[in-house]
Amino acid sequence: MYMIDAKHRKIALTNLRFAFGTTKTESEIQDIARKVFEEFGMIANEWSRLKYIKKEELDGLIEVEGKEYLLAAKKKNPSVILLGAHFGNWEYTHLYYAGAINRLNFIVRKVDNPFLELVRLSYNTRFGVNILYKRNGLRPAIKNLKNGEDLVIFADHKVNLNEGVQCLFFGKNVATNPVIPALSEKYHAPVIPMFIVRCKDCIRHKIIFLPELKLDPGDKDEMIARAIQRQNDIFEEIIRKYPHQWLWFHRRWSYHYPEIYKQ
Repeated sequence: MYMIDAKHRKIALTNLRFAFGTTKTESEIQDIARKVFEEFGMIANEWSRLKYIKKEELDGLIEVEGKEYLLAAKKKNPSVILLGAHFGNWEYTHLYYAGAINRLNFIVRKVDNPFLELVRLSYNTRFGVNILYKRNGLRPAIKNLKNGEDLVIFADHKVNLNEGVQCLFFGKNVATNPVIPALSEKYHAPVIPMFIVRCKDCIRHKIIFLPELKLDPGDKDEMIARAIQRQNDIFEEIIRKYPHQWLWFHRRWSYHYPEIYKQ
């Protein structure tokens, strides 16, 4: 697929060069890009089996690191907001979380293929993940958050300039969705970063919980801006550690630097 899919190969290479600059050689950049395709090939294979996977089988594929951060947050409030990203096999994360920890709400874009969307709804519902859609999913998500369920939101992709807050990502300007710190501040729900990485055997996965994303007291707009920058710093740190497990196929910097995608 790396050789055949020229469109996404070009986007991935452009993003990698832009993000890492001179800190990585061209050979290293291309090696990461190949591994990105390899990773998502493995994920596609795993996704094809989610319709049939059982809880016991999934539990055997997952290990957990940093759960103490999640438990500490839940002592403050039974419901938490999970800061997620298009990173690793996030479907495994959500199914495991809902099956082993608490019911989970996930706001997503509907899959274009109706059959695949029905399959996704089926296995998520079976494990206790409530799929909500972006157009009208926030209100029921908030209602469920108040009722003791948890909410995962991805905030690593681009948003319109008039909808996002300006901050830095890999040292470059981006607009980032402010919904996570805004919801946290309004509903007193702690924010816990949550990611999943593939283990060296390529079969097992590790879910990583990181310390709570703290909100500073004071002016609300400044508080949200600082929280969003910390949020992006967390994304950058985990991506730098596992660069081939992020979705580099997305034009993350296209609003501020459209010229890089025209080369």
